[in-house]
Parts: sequence; C-alpha cells; structure tokens
Amino acid sequence: MKPTPAGDRPKTLTPAIIAAMAPGVELSDPDNPGLRVRCNSSAKVFFYRYRAPDGALRQIKLGEFGAMTLAAARAALAKRKLDREQGIDPQLVKRQARADAAKAREAKRATSYTVEDLVNDYIVENLEKQKKGAEGVRLLQRELVPKLGARPAAAVTRRELQDEVIRPTMARAPRVATYLLSRIRCAYAHGLEQGRLPDDHISPTIGIKGASQVRRKRALGDSELATLLRWLPHSPYSRSVRKVLLLSLLTASRSGEIVAARWSDIDFERGTWQQHDTKNGTPHLVMLSRQALEVLKYRRELDPVFVFPSGKRKDQHINQKAVGLAQYAARQASDGAPAADPLSTGWTTHDLRRSAATGLARLGCPRVVQDRCLNHVDNSIAAIYDTHRYDEEARTWLQKWADHLTALSTPNVTSIDAAMAA
Repeated sequence: MKPTPAGDRPKTLTPAIIAAMAPGVELSDPDNPGLRVRCNSSAKVFFYRYRAPDGALRQIKLGEFGAMTLAAARAALAKRKLDREQGIDPQLVKRQARADAAKAREAKRATSYTVEDLVNDYIVENLEKQKKGAEGVRLLQRELVPKLGARPAAAVTRRELQDEVIRPTMARAPRVATYLLSRIRCAYAHGLEQGRLPDDHISPTIGIKGASQVRRKRALGDSELATLLRWLPHSPYSRSVRKVLLLSLLTASRSGEIVAARWSDIDFERGTWQQHDTKNGTPHLVMLSRQALEVLKYRRELDPVFVFPSGKRKDQHINQKAVGLAQYAARQASDGAPAADPLSTGWTTHDLRRSAATGLARLGCPRVVQDRCLNHVDNSIAAIYDTHRYDEEARTWLQKWADHLTALSTPNVTSIDAAMAA
C-alpha cells in the first residue's frame, strides 16, 4: 500500500476522493479514526482497524464503496466502536458467527445424510472395488438399509443399531451378524474419512461385540469319507456341486478356488493347475492326480473358459455360495422324509480340505509336503534356507491320497486305522 507522505495531514475523505483512488492505495479518514478505505484491483473496501484489548491490531470489513456510501461506512464505524466500548470485539464476534453458521450447515447436512446414503457411498467407493465385496453389499442392503436406511446416519445410536439390526441377525446367524457389524463399522469409518459425518461423530458400532469366533476342527474320518464318496454320485446335488466337492477332497483346494478355475490354467499333459488368485496372495501350482484329471476331462466341453460355468450368468462361473446352499438343503428334513445327507454330524466344504490335510498326515505325508499341497506359507527359519519347491513330492502324496479315496469308495476296503492296527 502507498503510505501517506510524512507531515501531511490526511484529507478528509469524500466520495470524489474515494472514486479517484488508484489500485493499491489505502486512505484513512482523519475525522473518523479507525475508518480506512483500500482500493483493490476489483473494488474499494471500507474497513475498521482497531487495537484489541490483548494489544493485537485487527481489522474488520464494513462494506464496499458503491454498495455502501461513505456516510453509511461512518455510521457502521460508530456502531463497531460502540460495541468495543461495551467489551465486544467485532472481529471475534464475526469469527464466532462464521463458526456458528458452519456448525448449522454441518448439522443440516448431517440430518439430510441418511444411513442409506452412507451405505451407497461406501458400496460405490469401496466395497464394489473389493474382490469379495459382493457379500458385504448384499448384507448391508438386506439387513441394514430396510431397517435404518431413512434415519440420519449421524443420529443412529448404539442401542438402536444393536436392537434393530445386530441382535436379530445374531440370533439367526451369529457369523453373518459379526461380518455385517464389521461392514457397518467400515461404512461409518469411510463416511467420517470423507467428511460426510461430523468430525466429532462417534460410530454407533463402538461397544457392540460380534459373536465369538469358534475355530472349526472337523475332519472326516475314513468311515465318513467312505459313506460320503459312495453317496455323492447319487446325491441330490447338481453335477457341478458334486464335482466341486470331489475336487476339494482330491486337491485339498478351497471351494472358492475350485469354482473359479479356468481351462487356461490347467495343463493336462503336465497334470497341473495354476492358481493365481489365492487367499494368501501366493500363486499355487496344484499337482493333479489321475482321478482329478479324470473329473476335469469330462467337463471340457461345457464351457471354453470356466471349468464350472454358471448356467444363469453369461461368461461367469458358478457362485461359491451355491455349494453351501446345496449342502444346507441336503441336511434339511421335509414332509416327514429324513435329510438326504448321510452324515449325522454337520460338515462344510472347508472341512473337506481339512480332511484331505488330515488324511495325508495319517498316510505318513511329511508336514512340509502337506504345507506345499495346501499352499500354506512357512515363515520358519528353516523355510528361509530351504528353497526346494517340493513339487514332485506333492504330486506323489496327492496321488497316494487320491488312490486311498478311490479305495474307500469301493466296498469292503480296509481303512487306514484298521490297516495300521492289523
């Protein structure tokens, strides 16, 4: 700003003087101490400069010349000075008014931002990009949105969420409720990170506990495996589900990896199946037994891409949940008829993978080869120095395991336990 020359008393401001000001010039009004006008590139602005009680030099805008006359600026100055005499700091009042207005806008925005909005934003910006996000999307839209979707997301209480959503789901399916709770927790965290919830918002999920996680140890013994293998070809399962279950036993692979298998990853000449998308992120080369290759051979004409193509969704493989649903249906009694599943104790697809690992151990398979068959990562010191891949060892033991399963499916064959006891 261009200063007023020393020794010259500033001229009393007039509208003409203000109109003639050049950009960058700032003038004071000697008859009204504290009133100043500054000429910017786009406007001439009246402001009040004063010293606060704490000694700080502050200023506050009064208005723009044109929209505000010089007389109105002087009147506004008088009002500000009167406020100061009453102990009111104009600048602090203005800042407080801005803060109050911001809080009011935030409160209004929080009221209009519903749980459904929160869920939709989380789905589009996060869940849909996750490889296994579809289950979270389904649960949020089925369990949360119908019950609390219209409520302001910031207003939902822990009691409300627990009583209306989590407890009813927990009574029906504890593991599902626990997973749902984790998705709701993530949705609220995402909304807070994106600034769509107040900065001081406390998630209603805090303090709500999920179900205790029980580690399954179910592994089918020889007699159960024999029963299952003899029943499987005549079971009410679809052909695809039967083969998924059989391959789970033969390869010790996860059902999710099996249903997503592609022909491009299977080499019939070498007898291998390359798994790229695995649970631990480590690519896995499965050694295929003769029995596993036989199962795959009869499916080659079904689809050029997927080993287990979906009959409903074009260019997709069957859903992993279809296997679990088929198992569930086979365990239900209906119309007085007993359940179709011949095993009295419940089992899951993953129990078959555990049964394969346990069976390999009972046959005498070394632990390091078991880990190779299961694609388990060994973080021990020995594993750091042992870089052998154990491919051929895995092939040998998986073939022994497949031959044992074939023997079990044939009547009057001695089990491992019986043979060892003899």
